[in-house]
Amino acid sequence: MAGISRRQFAQIISTAGIAGTALVETMFAEVQTSGAISPESIRSFLGFSGMKVQDDQIVGLQTSLERALDNIKRIRDRSVPHSLEPAVMFRVRR
Repeated sequence: MAGISRRQFAQIISTAGIAGTALVETMFAEVQTSGAISPESIRSFLGFSGMKVQDDQIVGLQTSLERALDNIKRIRDRSVPHSLEPAVMFRVRR
């Protein structure tokens, strides 16, 4: 089974656009209710992005999407006080 690369996954996510955002919300709700994303939802998502993958790559993409949605949930669940000022400068440390 050939896997999907991070670059391909990032391309699929980034090309989805506004319609993809709505579909991501739908998939997020699907994960909350059933615990997994259905292959049909993934195919719909791919249709919006204009990408096609082989059927054996759907499983890898499903795992990646579920992981990404879990990370989104962690970010949303994080409590940040409204009094916290935004960072005005970012420094990259190497």
